[in-house]
Amino acid sequence: MIKKFVKTLVLIFLLFGVNGCSTKEDKSFVKSIFQTNGASAVREHTDILLKSIVKYYEKLNKRNPSYYSKENFKVIINQIQNNKNSVTLPLLAKKSNASYKDYLNIAFSESYVKNRNDYLIAGIYKMLYWAYTIDRTHTVTTMQYDVEKIQEANKMMQVIQYRIQTSRNKDGNYLFLTWQRAWQIEVLKKINKNQKIDLEKYSQKELLYPSNMSYQMISSNMIFTLQETLRYLGVEATNLSAQAIKSVFIFL
Repeated sequence: MIKKFVKTLVLIFLLFGVNGCSTKEDKSFVKSIFQTNGASAVREHTDILLKSIVKYYEKLNKRNPSYYSKENFKVIINQIQNNKNSVTLPLLAKKSNASYKDYLNIAFSESYVKNRNDYLIAGIYKMLYWAYTIDRTHTVTTMQYDVEKIQEANKMMQVIQYRIQTSRNKDGNYLFLTWQRAWQIEVLKKINKNQKIDLEKYSQKELLYPSNMSYQMISSNMIFTLQETLRYLGVEATNLSAQAIKSVFIFL
């Protein structure tokens, strides 16, 4: 992608930069080249995001095996791989035109949710499908993308990442296990039950071993890709402050 962009710049320089002058038609042509090259880059960004969702979904299910349905998994993966958006999960079957926010609200509900992982991944996918208009068969220039939608997806992905790491149910247990080590989960359960904690029973290696950051690496890469798209569209990507992220408790 970078090599292609450099070649385009060299071509433009050779065509229009040597003699130091150009007509309005020349400038229009140059602008169209940048827009077309940008659209190609954004399509690559879309592919990266979709592959990241699949990877995250697979990892999440391995760590939280009772939080997903094998049938839903096959359907959602098929939808992602074929750029479709017709999947409707049970809790939203009766709601017409359910949005990605409806799915995310269920995924992060403090109450018990059967197959919670499926609602999370479906919500993220539907958000990206909406932001990038994935159902569009062909995109020629960057002007065809809606900057405001992609900016919203960028902000929401930051909130989603935070919520996955911190959200808990009514009993105080984490909704999704990602970064937590086994001893951390055990200690938290004891804290929620007001039980005595004996840290001496855990080895020094357990206590000092760092948290699992592999999930956050995937979600951080997704945020980076969304922000790269915005840069190609000529817009400064918004990075939410920690306070702003924490203040978004529900997806309105």
